[in-house]
Amino acid sequence: MSPRLAALALALLPACGPEKSGDDTAAVTGTSTGTSTSEPGTSEAGTTAEYPTTGTSGEPTTGTSPVDYDMMEMCALAMTCAEYIHGDGEIQGHDPAGFLDEERCILTGLRDGAVGRYVYGVCTVTANGESLLRVQIHVHSDRAVTWVARTAGSFFDGEGDYPFDDHTEAVTCKLVDAPFFDDCFTNHDDYTHYPKCMKPDSWWTGCVAMGPRC
Repeated sequence: MSPRLAALALALLPACGPEKSGDDTAAVTGTSTGTSTSEPGTSEAGTTAEYPTTGTSGEPTTGTSPVDYDMMEMCALAMTCAEYIHGDGEIQGHDPAGFLDEERCILTGLRDGAVGRYVYGVCTVTANGESLLRVQIHVHSDRAVTWVARTAGSFFDGEGDYPFDDHTEAVTCKLVDAPFFDDCFTNHDDYTHYPKCMKPDSWWTGCVAMGPRC
């Protein structure tokens, strides 16, 4: 990796770890040993949005405007679980086998429709770059959920280095029914839980464009 790419990766992806700001708050559903973050903001949720795509020029790229993401991040909404950034999406196993406390806390909270803020991410490292997907999730009453995502990082090829910093619009959806999450705990182990249960798109349905929402 070139020195310029390394610098960009450090700037855009703080070691694929959680972004800290504000006071830490304890997880209330399940146990979590990750890093808690509690960041202030205001929000409502929006359209069915695909996760952002990467740029193809030598300059940093931006997908959908970061306004929705920034507004969601400013919400003064209590964290239900500690923020959790999953390791490389290609390496799903961990020891001890089974769900990590952080994963169990997020899935349990979503299953129960526990009102509050969740932050979940996936750090992916490949032979020619890395990216961090970070999803902010605000659960409201009646299993309504507003979410917004940011994907930042960089990749390189023989022609140069390509940083990117893309955002989705905020959307409001309905959490899927509790049996989905119960099935995760009952039927999926260390090697199947990640692709079956830890993909945010599987956690909700019926998304509508409504803008950021706290």
